[in-house]
Amino acid sequence: MVNPLDYNIGVPAEDLGNYCPGGYHPILLNDRLHDGRYEIVHKLGFGSFSTIWLARDHREQRNVTIKVVVASKSDETARELDILSALKEQGDPAHPGRKHVSHLIESFHHEGPNGRHLCIVLGMLGPKLSSVVEDCPEYRLDGTLARSVSRQLLLAVVYLHSVGVAHGDIHMGNVLLSLPDFEEASLEAIFEDLGPPQIGKVERYDGMPLEPGIPEYLVEPAEYGVEVDEETCEIQLIDFGESFFIADPPKLISTPMPLRPPELVFQRPLTNAAHFDEDQGLIPQFEKVLGGLPQQWIEEAIQAGVFKERPDDSSKEFFRPLEEEIRRSYFDDRNTESLDLTQADLDVLGRYLRRLLVVDPVLRAAARDLLDDPWVLAEEK
Repeated sequence: MVNPLDYNIGVPAEDLGNYCPGGYHPILLNDRLHDGRYEIVHKLGFGSFSTIWLARDHREQRNVTIKVVVASKSDETARELDILSALKEQGDPAHPGRKHVSHLIESFHHEGPNGRHLCIVLGMLGPKLSSVVEDCPEYRLDGTLARSVSRQLLLAVVYLHSVGVAHGDIHMGNVLLSLPDFEEASLEAIFEDLGPPQIGKVERYDGMPLEPGIPEYLVEPAEYGVEVDEETCEIQLIDFGESFFIADPPKLISTPMPLRPPELVFQRPLTNAAHFDEDQGLIPQFEKVLGGLPQQWIEEAIQAGVFKERPDDSSKEFFRPLEEEIRRSYFDDRNTESLDLTQADLDVLGRYLRRLLVVDPVLRAAARDLLDDPWVLAEEK
């Protein structure tokens, strides 16, 4: 078992302890994958179950993204691969939401010292929306840009539903800016934006050799220097690890708790209406923010043993109704002259979100019906 405390690394990167049998593949810059077709040129990120790399496709002379899955999860990722394949093969190329979803180029397996790794090749991906927000004043997008992003994300969801897929894990970390110019750009031009790769040599403090399966250095994930143009900004929805086919929903998905739809909290069947004992902490918010829960759900959850006792909703007094929360978060302690949305705009937004945030999925607006909502149509003009 690798103990990261035994090592000096030098750059912020993934947990070195995951370079073990069943874990990460030890990738180095300039490595060639898939019979030499893909050359690793930079790192874009990492997660608990994968590392993400920028690679040069020498066959097609373009830049791509490669997700290298840990060996222990490479077989489990088959569902994600099935969904990506379905989107590639069954989606309507003319659908306006298609360009807002990342698409599979191909997949292959790579044998390494830590096991057999699934490699998923996608188009060139840009920065996470969550990272863009961190650089925005007061950590939030400009109102006009946020409105544009919400419409594009809705189009992406409608496209997924047209192929029979529900995403299951939509949040700002899974929404990326699209960088079409980067796909054909030279590496020099990309490095001008990303900066050259920063590496940290991996060394044991005791001077002993590295254990098998540990890379000689780690690469710090790149930081994009892209300036966001609200007039031309386009997004892509990524990461289908929690996605499922609507006709065959799983019993549970691992969506982060704050984003879980009410039916997941009550362990009711999942549907494509899912826009998003510890889950019970969400119930007071459902009560106050969304305006209540079907009492039958609570009774059935108790009878089925989902809840051991009636949920405590006493903390609901600390939450605000949806419309009040929208007004407070947008206007409070801010110079209204610098804001680009009016109270009338927020009223339209509130009515739009009310259609989305309905506890009972049977009564929740379908994504395709929301395309005609005044909030969405106004953004098109």
